[in-house]
Amino acid sequence: MQLGKKIILALWLLNCGSIFAQFSKDFQVNILPGFLIAHRQDMANMAAHTMGFEAIYSSNYTGYKQTDSNYRHLRWGTGFTYFNLGNKEINGDVYAWHLHVEANLKKRKNFQAILRFGSGVGYLTRPYNLITNRKNKAIGSNLNGNMQVLYKAYFKLNTQTQFIIGAGVTHYSNGNFKRPNLGINIVHLNLGFQRNIKWIDKPVFKNKDDLFPKNGFEIMSGIANKQIAVADTRRFTIISTSLLYYFAHNKMRNWRAGTEFFFDKTYPYQLFQPTSLENIKLAKMTEIAVKVGHEFIIGRMAIVTDLGTYLYRPSDYKKRVYFAIGFNYFIGRGIVAQTRLKSHMAVADYFYWSGGYRLSDKFLRK
Repeated sequence: MQLGKKIILALWLLNCGSIFAQFSKDFQVNILPGFLIAHRQDMANMAAHTMGFEAIYSSNYTGYKQTDSNYRHLRWGTGFTYFNLGNKEINGDVYAWHLHVEANLKKRKNFQAILRFGSGVGYLTRPYNLITNRKNKAIGSNLNGNMQVLYKAYFKLNTQTQFIIGAGVTHYSNGNFKRPNLGINIVHLNLGFQRNIKWIDKPVFKNKDDLFPKNGFEIMSGIANKQIAVADTRRFTIISTSLLYYFAHNKMRNWRAGTEFFFDKTYPYQLFQPTSLENIKLAKMTEIAVKVGHEFIIGRMAIVTDLGTYLYRPSDYKKRVYFAIGFNYFIGRGIVAQTRLKSHMAVADYFYWSGGYRLSDKFLRK
């Protein structure tokens, strides 16, 4: 719950108006000493001290006028992270790539406090394996999603260098792509330096409206893949589609609402009963939902949160209300790539990847 509150606070803090005094591109290195928490009894043997390293490119310049002129001291970044998870035989190591944004908490002449929210993908070297590593009860796949929340304080040493200290949580899990999926949580410190590599003296800005219409419709289709049980290795493909209407709250934020359909064969699934999935009627695998959501636009990227409720589902084995959080990336005019983690309360359902197209609603206003 505390992690969720921090994410919501970070997103809210992004929407503060102020124009940057100067734009820069920077390089950052951090060490991340910490501890892998055994948050379930089944993974008590995995608790261990960890050590991480991070290399990041970051900037306060996106090239889009609405973002760079209206977010207060916004920074974005991307980079690579490595963690030694403390037990080579059971936990292994993890290599990850991520994108992140940093929301300003306090800014002074030689000091800045921020809250960072990031997400990406990670490769775990020692997942659960029935033959070679059955003691890892946390994660069953090499490839995993990555989420991170950090508090960081920057101390200016000179015009080009800053010292960094902070603390946070890094999480890896696969969204039920492969069982088990208890996830790994690492609580860690952050110690490092940031060095300026380029000042942007003459910034050139694009307009957000070049990416998609101000108000309009989004048509989306997506796909997911999940496993239900460790012992039963069958995999299930879930197809999703949606029609949403979005409209601008201001220059950087959109509201969204619409309907969403999921075609999920895990409803009639029975353990070790392959015949239970033969000749399934559409009504036995279809979810029909309505949802509302919010979108923070950061250059070509957007952070999206959606809250939905099922109008129809084949049974009540899933909670009626679901939550989805993820990213949009605007490839070209109207074309958007998406990733979401869908969950029911605190229970993850799956990651789904999708593509969509946005078109103007101007024909409705004629």
